Amino acid sequence: MARGRRQLDEPQGVLDDPTPAGAPGAQEGRGPAAATPDTDPSSTAATAAVERLLQRLEGRGLDAKLAALERERREAPGLVAELLALPEARRSAAASDARFATPEVVWRLLEVSRDSAPAAALRQLGQARKVAIHLAALRPAASLPIQLRVEVGCEAAHRQIDGGDRAAAAANLREAAAALRPDLGYARALYCRALARLRRAENRWEEALALGDRAVRLLDDHGSPSEMAAAIVEQGWLLLDAGEADEAVPLFERALPEVETIPYPAVSCRLGLAIALRESGQAADRARIEKLLGDAEWMIAQASAEADQPRLRWLAAQAAARCSHTAG
Repeated sequence: MARGRRQLDEPQGVLDDPTPAGAPGAQEGRGPAAATPDTDPSSTAATAAVERLLQRLEGRGLDAKLAALERERREAPGLVAELLALPEARRSAAASDARFATPEVVWRLLEVSRDSAPAAALRQLGQARKVAIHLAALRPAASLPIQLRVEVGCEAAHRQIDGGDRAAAAANLREAAAALRPDLGYARALYCRALARLRRAENRWEEALALGDRAVRLLDDHGSPSEMAAAIVEQGWLLLDAGEADEAVPLFERALPEVETIPYPAVSCRLGLAIALRESGQAADRARIEKLLGDAEWMIAQASAEADQPRLRWLAAQAAARCSHTAG
């Protein structure tokens, strides 16, 4: 039976001091924002594309601005490669160089971080944060640099939650909360999604579920369909961990067609659905459960990014154990 859940408005009163860091949690639906990363990097540039474009077109001629945007997009991969090749001391100073001070460089650093090992990813996100801060200083009244800081802070928080450093994740989310504004719907969605993961890691289920619901609603309004679907996958896993498999089944079923092209949530959705079907007592679906588990194993080996494979293999082992245990 579905419970009535307390709805939370972000950010006031939501982010309390975290409990001490514990074991790392897997990010079951991560992607394509935060991916996910588990993220298809090409999806990040398309995230909230209309909203971002409108923000950046304010106050200048349309043709000139579109040409500048296209140039920044083309140059960003080379600039990021150049930036990351610099020695550490020079890299830090380069964040204030006008050549690197574009939103496209920040988004490219976010993409690169999602395919990197944890320590390298956090360094890359630290560099993205410096560029975003410099952009905010150049345009203090603009909303896009604020959104960039929130995007980077939330992505870093996801990585820190994965690594069990909940205190660092909470610090990043406090900084993000302080920057949020009512007009930043996409940024508020990312914040709620990251904070839901933190609350889940702390076993604060009611807050986590309410924040996850809020993230899905905001992404429905301000994000892409694939981002919303990835957030629904995370919400399904939240329900599984809260002992509500029967409520998780329709969420996974709803998300599955939308995440097929995003490697990480495509796998985690299958694994979650297999567990939810088994633990909700739908034994007649045993053949489907086995197919979901088998497809997920194949996808981990064939399609997932190398950085995602340890988390996905851990999830697959958990799913196999839970399905086997419940079957006995």
